[in-house]
Amino acid sequence: MSATVLRIIGTSATLTAELQAQAQADLEFPVSFEVLDGVSCQRRGVMAPESYDIYDQWFHSLDLLWTAGSIQPIDTARIRRWPEVEPAGDPMAALRGHGTRPGAVMFARADRSLGPTPDDPARPRIAMLPTIYNVDSFAYLPELDGLRRPDEEESWAWLLDDRWHGRCAIGLDPAASAVELALGARAAGLMAVTDPGDLTIEEIDELFAILMSRRRSGHFGRFWASNEEAVRVMAAPGCLIGSLWSPAHYALRGMGHEMIYATPAEGYRGWHAGQSISAAVEGEKLEMAHAYLNWWLDGVPGAIMARQGYYTSVTGPLRETLSPAEWAYWYAGEPAPEDLSGPGPGPVVRRGERRPGGSFRERMARVAVWSTIMPEHNYLARRWREFTGP
Repeated sequence: MSATVLRIIGTSATLTAELQAQAQADLEFPVSFEVLDGVSCQRRGVMAPESYDIYDQWFHSLDLLWTAGSIQPIDTARIRRWPEVEPAGDPMAALRGHGTRPGAVMFARADRSLGPTPDDPARPRIAMLPTIYNVDSFAYLPELDGLRRPDEEESWAWLLDDRWHGRCAIGLDPAASAVELALGARAAGLMAVTDPGDLTIEEIDELFAILMSRRRSGHFGRFWASNEEAVRVMAAPGCLIGSLWSPAHYALRGMGHEMIYATPAEGYRGWHAGQSISAAVEGEKLEMAHAYLNWWLDGVPGAIMARQGYYTSVTGPLRETLSPAEWAYWYAGEPAPEDLSGPGPGPVVRRGERRPGGSFRERMARVAVWSTIMPEHNYLARRWREFTGP
């Protein structure tokens, strides 16, 4: 075994304890994992490429890292399963919706731009290897059903609804949560939004006038920065509804909390993650980096991710690593033939249940907007700190 260690930075969304243990067991070299919150990981990725070898995060951070010169292009000829890679499960899904569409920033070009097509179709170069993706919404307790109107559809507007004043939780990453709240404000008829993935300065000010008013009145009082925090926040007494990532939802179900995961009438917020190689990596480390990227597409990591609700960009080997019952629920949108395990101590899916939203293709077809770093991100981030601060 090599004495050289491959250093990966990422978030708890992908660098789970199970995945880390599996990587250590499968790979022929030592691997170290550093789990950060999303904003810290992004900052580190941009500012300190010498401090990591693999950057594991989201496509919406790509433009920052690529512009800063912090990552290097990946030669797809060195990715064994590259011909099988399907970003967002479908090339059309990867180009649908507002925000940072993963298919639109896939390829690294000679002029240092990122785009939807390669310079050399015979040997494309990419800035990030697509690995996992999903659609996010919000979850709520069954108690909320008794407060909703007959035939009322689930909506992002619920995050701003006075009916559950003081009982709403929000994630702390503005690249996701500001998009969700813009969708909610528009759905509630509180403001007009042309593109929730690209707010103007005027739209940002109008949105935060709405949000700050609700924060001052006590509507928002619970914020979370990771899956683990989301579980604690949503499990606490008094919380009725909140934006939530899939692993937290299923972890709560495994703990016995009967959470309902919404299928918003306006569509989902989508996200896509992947792996980039630091610009500082060369020699033996570069060989190790490619081995790690190839390992991610070989089925076992995708199965670990599937059991917490995520999809993977290469499904062929996944069919061999998931059980038929797991594939039926997580991917096909069919009734679970048996109870299924996942994050959390108990079953996270019960026999006969269908995944909210249907199959992976049905769910990805309903992406309204992708998580994104907007052109006015610096101003948005300043207003966001005002909103979420003490």
